[in-house]
Order: sequence, then structure tokens, then C-alpha cells
Amino acid sequence: MSTIFIVGSSSGIGKATAKLFAEKGWTVIATMRSPEKETELTSYQNVFIYPLDVTKPEQISKTVSTVLEKHEVDVLFNNAGYGMKSRFEDMTEETMQKSLNTNLLGMIRVTQKFIPYFKKKKSGLILTTTSLVGEMGLALDGIYAADKWAVTGVCEMLYHELAPFGIQVKIIVPGVVKTGFKMEASAMPGFDQLLKNQTEMLMPDTDNLESPEEVAQDIYKAVTDNDRDRMCYVTGKITKELYEKRQELGDEAFRKYI
Repeated sequence: MSTIFIVGSSSGIGKATAKLFAEKGWTVIATMRSPEKETELTSYQNVFIYPLDVTKPEQISKTVSTVLEKHEVDVLFNNAGYGMKSRFEDMTEETMQKSLNTNLLGMIRVTQKFIPYFKKKKSGLILTTTSLVGEMGLALDGIYAADKWAVTGVCEMLYHELAPFGIQVKIIVPGVVKTGFKMEASAMPGFDQLLKNQTEMLMPDTDNLESPEEVAQDIYKAVTDNDRDRMCYVTGKITKELYEKRQELGDEAFRKYI
């Protein structure tokens, strides 16, 4: 039986992934900031819940060490996230620090703890949720865009750096998913039309947004397809269309297209 360690399992994509893998017979290490609040995942005998806040290095070390003493982990799935919408000039120091600390540094902290373990095993898969915003810059995504581009860059670097050790690195690239994920937003006067245009582009049909369960199916495919050369898995019809359009047009032409 294989084991997956999931960061950010309390809701949305993380919880849907934990359920799917548990139902497929995997051992699931489901981590979250407030495990005492979890009620659904506790019903699975092959799901083990641990506390993990990616902004707390000491807790990361303790939880990862405890888990690796008890379980042989095959897959690390980085899925913790913090979102925001803001004019660039309005971002506060607190918001920027929170975003970078969660989306980028949090992912790095957890991944660092697993690399020596996977190197010793000479195998392992590091999978990380990025975003369409990590593939193309869109207005008003603020420091979130920087976080996600950085995460994509780190993963591509690790794809090459860890390959000689038998370790795979992959990313999941969702667009707008129907989850409880909250984007903190500030007032943005003068951007009504721009926001409307971007919303229509990313969510032309708000009644049929991709569900966390659909993303979880793509995650399961990414983990189990044995394609060691593929790094990027884009999820959702609209996201795939935009991603492919950028590939087709090239960066400069795509920016004009947008």
C-alpha cells in the first residue's frame, strides 16, 4: 500500500484528494492547521491526521519527523495556500509577508524536510498545487502572482536537480475551482471593467466551475500515470484552453491577446 502526505487537507482540493486516495486504498497522512476541527476524514481508517502550519518551521520539523518514523511516505503533496486580490500599490507589508510565508516559503520548508528522506529511498514524488496565475500574469493578483510564479520556478528547478536521485517533481495547475478558498481583497476603484473582463475570461460559466473532486482525479492521474518526464498537469477546461493558447501564441502575442 502506498502513502501520500498531504499539506492543507482541511477543505477544498486537499480534502477531496485525501478522500479519493483513501478510497483508492492508499494510506493518507492528512495535515492541517486545526486537526481538532476535522470531522469527515476521521471516518477513514487509513487516514491519519496531524497538525501542520507551513508558517511554523518547528512544527513542520516535528510533524514530518513523527510521520516518517511511523510511515514510509511515497508522495508529498504541497497544497497549502493563501489568496489575495489587490492593486499592487495597495498591498500591505502584513499581507505580503503572509502570502509569501504561506505560498512560497511554506512549500519550500516542507519540501526541504522530505528531500533527504526521498534521496535515501532513491524514489519519491513531490507534487505541488500552483495556479494558472503561476503560468501567466493577470492584473490585481498582487504578490500572489509572484508567489505562484516562484513556486513554478522552484518546482522546475527541482525537477532537474532531483531527477538523478530517482525523485519526480510535478505540479498541478488549476484555474478557478469551486472551493471555500478565500481571496482577501481590498477596494479597487477604477478596475470594475477590468475585473469584469478577467472574470468572464476565467469563469465564463460560473454555474459549471471545476469541482475539487475533479481536480483530485487529475491529481490521482499525476501521481499514478508513471510518466517520469511530465511535470505539468493543467486542470479544468477553461484553464487548459488558456494555457494552450499561450503555448500556441507565445508570450508576447498572448499578452496582446489578453
